[in-house]
Parts: sequence; structure tokens; C-alpha cells
Amino acid sequence: MTFWIWLWKAVFLVTLTGFSLMAVWVSIQGARDIKPLLEVLRGRHDKSEKP
Repeated sequence: MTFWIWLWKAVFLVTLTGFSLMAVWVSIQGARDIKPLLEVLRGRHDKSEKP
């Protein structure tokens, strides 16, 4: 019985760790993608206001 408790604890911790690492990875990569997008949008906005 203790084997199953240990097994499910290990599965839970591995899954939780993997999810946490993926969340951090996606957040960092998303921030890297958004910065150039905002720069392009700002550049278009500045060009449209100048005659």
C-alpha cells in the first residue's frame, strides 16, 4: 500500500514540476514575442501621424 502512495506522490510532483517549468518557459518566450510586435505597432503609429 505504501508503494502506491509513494508512486502517486512522485507522479504528482513530477507533473507539477513539469507544468511549472512550461509555464515559466511560455511566459518568457511570450514576452520576447510581444516586444518586437509592440515596436512594429509603435513604428506604424508614429509614421501615420507624420505628414
